[in-house]
Amino acid sequence: MLYEACRVEVAHRHREFNATEQYKKHLWDISNWITSEASTFGLFLCGDAGNGKTTILRALQNLINYLRSDEGYNSNADAYPIRGYMMVSAKELVLLAKAYNNPTRDNTSDVARYKRLRQIEILAIDELGSEPKESIHYGDYVTAAMDMLSFRYEEQFCTLVSSNLTAKEIAEYYDERIADRFREMMLIINFGNEQSFRKQ
Repeated sequence: MLYEACRVEVAHRHREFNATEQYKKHLWDISNWITSEASTFGLFLCGDAGNGKTTILRALQNLINYLRSDEGYNSNADAYPIRGYMMVSAKELVLLAKAYNNPTRDNTSDVARYKRLRQIEILAIDELGSEPKESIHYGDYVTAAMDMLSFRYEEQFCTLVSSNLTAKEIAEYYDERIADRFREMMLIINFGNEQSFRKQ
């Protein structure tokens, strides 16, 4: 099903789906992780740009939405974690964290979105490492990705991450504590320097 969800995602962008054997192996590993009793509650897709990491995150979102489409609506607003799957870019996460740290009446929707991202059952963070590690907002340091990942680690919420950084580079860019949590909480799928699908 994941293979087909990826094919549909690529077709949706008016491209031809040319899955290599290595890409199929990654999909197989992810599918095994999803259906296993693994103790990891996250997924880290790392490697060079253009090799299908974001496509997998979007395909997983569509697949989960499809599989849950017949469950019906649950109005239980107090559910924790909030049922669902949301995807956010690392750069957008920084902007939302700045709003969350300095709420005003002009940014209430951003604050609400950030809170929802913290508490959503499955969160996908795309392009981790493309954002500044820390930024200053009205004199306050904002470490959006580290804060979000730490919170979700403590709560043991499912977190999916894509990055052009390797696990080792994550430790260098953020710190060893975050890299150690990645190793504990996530299945690491390394795309390495596989050929970019964009250059085909």
